[in-house]
Formats: sequence, structure tokens, C-alpha cells
Amino acid sequence: MLGGLALGLLIITSSVQAQDTTTAPEGAQPDLPGMLLLDFGFNFLNNGPDSVNTRIWGSRGFNVYYLYPIPIGASKFSLHTGLGLGFVNYSFDGRVTLSDEGDSTQFVPLNSTAYPDLQKTQLSTHYLDIPLELRFFTKENYRGFTAAVGGRLGRLINSFTKVKFEDDGRNQEDKFKRRYNLNPWRYGAYAKVGFRGITLTGQYTFSQLFVPDEGPRVNTYNLGITIGLF
Repeated sequence: MLGGLALGLLIITSSVQAQDTTTAPEGAQPDLPGMLLLDFGFNFLNNGPDSVNTRIWGSRGFNVYYLYPIPIGASKFSLHTGLGLGFVNYSFDGRVTLSDEGDSTQFVPLNSTAYPDLQKTQLSTHYLDIPLELRFFTKENYRGFTAAVGGRLGRLINSFTKVKFEDDGRNQEDKFKRRYNLNPWRYGAYAKVGFRGITLTGQYTFSQLFVPDEGPRVNTYNLGITIGLF
């Protein structure tokens, strides 16, 4: 459902851009009051258990944000706030998954009898986010050098684990939709630097991934790029 919503948002944006090119000079941006940004990056665990590692490529994620600019006088600075969706995956290296059957959520070994030919285990989380950032730019419409610092507050709206395995030569997948005592809120800070609508982005989440005392003490961070779709 959430993936379809994000895809629909991108399709609508593409349609607006296509219509705009029929009336605007080549290379011009749509005359809309804001910007649509797509973050793509890789997610990492910080301060996690020594026995738990993540696979870089499988731990990728993306965010889709609409930001509305608030100019700060005639300066080259502006404030931006808006709304977005965050899709965060953590792919675990080895036979590790999550269990909340005891007093708290723990990383546990996966049953080798039930899954003899294991391919991947993964935790997926989805958030509704409100970002706020201060942006510096050298040219109008952010076509030149851009740098930004900001923060983000998010609410968990969906979470599940997946186990991918092979059975009789066929790829299979078990999906467990649970909350796993995940923290319902996330908040953190980020920084961006780039040129012509493409920036390198680093994000750190100050809130713990799990509710304190109800799961491992883990923070997360993300490294990737942000692309301005308009």
C-alpha cells in the first residue's frame, strides 16, 4: 500500500513535469510552490550487538519528501518543511532474526531445521515523517551549489520481518507483520551537500530503534544521495 502511494506520487510528478515542458523552455522547472525530493541510501545499525551485522546492499531504503520553502529575506538561505514517507530496510548477515516472544525483543538465531537453505532475513519499517531544514544555495531554484542541515520527526506506521529461503529448488518467503517493540517515534538530524539538485546525504537517528528496556539498545544511521525531482 505504502509503496503504491509513493509510486503514485512519482507518477503524478512525472506527469506534471511532462505537461510543463509543453509550455516552458527546455530545462525549466515546473512552477510549483515547493520541491519533491527522493532520498536513496544504505542503513546501518550503531551500537548493536556484536553478533549482529547487516548486509549493505540489502539494507537500502528510500524516503520521498515534499518540502515547502520559506525564504529568509533576500539572503541565500531558506527554511523548508513538509511531509514525507520513509521506507527503511535492515538485511541481517547470517542466520539472525527478531523475536518478541519473551519479556523483550531480541536478535535470535534462526531455526536451521525450518530454514535449511536460508537466503536472507530482513526487518522493514515504514514511517510518516515531518522534516525541517535550513538550506543555503548559490543560485535561484537551487540549480547551483546547495548545502543543508535539518532534523526529522517520524511516526512508525508499519513494520515486518521477512525470511527468504529455498525449498525444493523454489524461492519462498515468510513474512511476519509485527511491531517487535520498535520505537513508535524516530527523530534525528541530517546534513546535505551537492550541486544542481543532487546532494550527498548523511542522517543519524538519535532515538533508539526499539523502545528502551524492551529491546536491544540500537541507534541507526544512513548514508546516500538526495535527488530533487522538481
